[in-house]
Amino acid sequence: MDWIKGCLGTIPSCIVLRAELFAIWRGLILTWDCGCRDVMCEIDSLDAFLAAQPAADADLIEKIHEVLARKWNAQVVLIQRTANIAADFLAKHAVERNIEHMELLQP
Repeated sequence: MDWIKGCLGTIPSCIVLRAELFAIWRGLILTWDCGCRDVMCEIDSLDAFLAAQPAADADLIEKIHEVLARKWNAQVVLIQRTANIAADFLAKHAVERNIEHMELLQP
């Protein structure tokens, strides 16, 4: 696989689950905007994974469902936290540097 684009950022005063869901939504939007139409969204948070399933209906979850319903092949899969070290590093880096939002054109 080739790197296309990434992002990192912080969300002021929110619970961890909301931050996880926001990251999923923002990543899906970024992926769609890059023109990718066959994607797999890997999630290492079981709570976020379960919340992103069709049975849930909060505002951010609805936004995720709207993006997933677009004309593309987008899957959401649960992975081990140890398999997602890069995402964990980027999240911690954003918090340490108080970065609101930054897009990354290279790894």
